[in-house]
Amino acid sequence: MGSDDTPSGNPEDFLESIVEFPDGSRFERLHAITDFRKDPGEARILYLCRRHDPNDAGDGQDEQFVMKVKAQWPGPQNLYHPGPSPATNAELKVLQLFRDQKVEGVPHMVTWKQTVQPKDGVHPGGYLVYTVMTLLPGRTLWDLGYWSRTEDERTVIQEAFLSKLKTIRQLGIAPYDCALRNVLWDDDQKQASIVDFEHYREIDAPIDDETTELQRWGLKSRPVPGTWYMEWGLKAKEAAEIGIVDR
Repeated sequence: MGSDDTPSGNPEDFLESIVEFPDGSRFERLHAITDFRKDPGEARILYLCRRHDPNDAGDGQDEQFVMKVKAQWPGPQNLYHPGPSPATNAELKVLQLFRDQKVEGVPHMVTWKQTVQPKDGVHPGGYLVYTVMTLLPGRTLWDLGYWSRTEDERTVIQEAFLSKLKTIRQLGIAPYDCALRNVLWDDDQKQASIVDFEHYREIDAPIDDETTELQRWGLKSRPVPGTWYMEWGLKAKEAAEIGIVDR
């Protein structure tokens, strides 16, 4: 068995190398761009992929996409969930919305399918979901060392990011997995992109405070909290109840 966050088994042992989808398209998995890890109730891994058509020697064969694979993970009672998971369903919905609305700087749905894990899967007989989406330019702000950039460079990135986030919010989508790893930056095009839409709220409201929003995503520093309990997100009464003393 793997650790709490690392599923046992090798995904290469049970994932299809060339995946055929209900719309007739076929995509070849290339190399993994994340590790194979376990989220609540399911294991996941992302690959680069490309269209696979032996009869097509055109340029389309070289275009790359992202393939996200979700595999049901056995729970305490080894129950089988019909799938997809709520998080995957949410992402499928928003990827389709972005494609229909032709929103730039976010991934678009290309195709998807659900099948059943084979006997050597992490939960044989459980669901297995393949989702192909567009590949966006750039690298994550985490990988680029965002906080090692000059203040002027960070300001340019912040403005581009806020512009993109406002467009998404106008569609009623407010992602809450806010982290530098989910923001891409393309230095050549000076373009920000936002990825990973498994976790979002559907709301009809603009951004309340841009500075606070940038802080939530890790793009702007926060003031030093006045107390330890403020740093932990606690109020004074809550801190007192668990024995934290302000010093």
